[in-house]
Amino acid sequence: MQVRPVSEPVKAKLENIAVVLVNPMYSENIGSTARACANFGISNLILVNPESIDEEKMKAMATKAGITILEKMKIFPDLPSALKDFNYVIGTTARLGRKRMVYYTPKELAPYICELSVNNKIALLFGNERFGLSNEELSYCDKVITIPTTQNASLNIAQAIVIILYEIFQEASIPKFPKPVLATQQELNIMYSIIEATLKAIDYIPHENKILWFTNIKRFLSKLELTSKEVKIVQGFCRQLLWALGKELKPSFPKDQPTQNDRSGGTYQKEPVS
Repeated sequence: MQVRPVSEPVKAKLENIAVVLVNPMYSENIGSTARACANFGISNLILVNPESIDEEKMKAMATKAGITILEKMKIFPDLPSALKDFNYVIGTTARLGRKRMVYYTPKELAPYICELSVNNKIALLFGNERFGLSNEELSYCDKVITIPTTQNASLNIAQAIVIILYEIFQEASIPKFPKPVLATQQELNIMYSIIEATLKAIDYIPHENKILWFTNIKRFLSKLELTSKEVKIVQGFCRQLLWALGKELKPSFPKDQPTQNDRSGGTYQKEPVS
């Protein structure tokens, strides 16, 4: 089963944030926007005076994840009616003319958006694919975001939306990376015994206090958070090394711990191949 990294948005109220597409030209981009919204926890998508809407094209690009966003999507004839219920409006632009207001990068503005979203409804405005937001449309905005790129770069609208929503989601969220099931102490102790026997067999214990020196090795290996599978790999490596050197493995297992059936013996060659 495929496991994805999951984050829980705890520092923002994402249901108070909406993506607003002003005069979008292509249904495919509307669908891609819905998919981006679904990926980053935004449930509100608004269209303002779209040029055309092809349901099949939208759904194809939205994929299964974005279908719910499309079903809840709202359409308005003009920008004032679309924005009337919002407390704060943030525009986007790729052009930095003198009349285009003070601008911020997505990373700079993401903390403020998250904080503001707790008690306020926020609209993120994106212009159409050909012209972006006009100066008149930007006049509705309280702040403006721009995405720094190389000199000759060209982001389409879906890419820009993904970047901005990603920064907001990252700022709002605490990532959850599931820890693997670690090897048991019994498995680790057997592995340590095999390692110790291997080091003795190759005459490599360069310290007068053997217990202290091997304790350092254990502490080093414990930082790796080894799983049962990884423990068996280490055991198999030690056995293969000794076989290649013509040495016999003589581990001293603790009395209450039987030899582990790790099947790693099957991973090394016991007899030369003719």
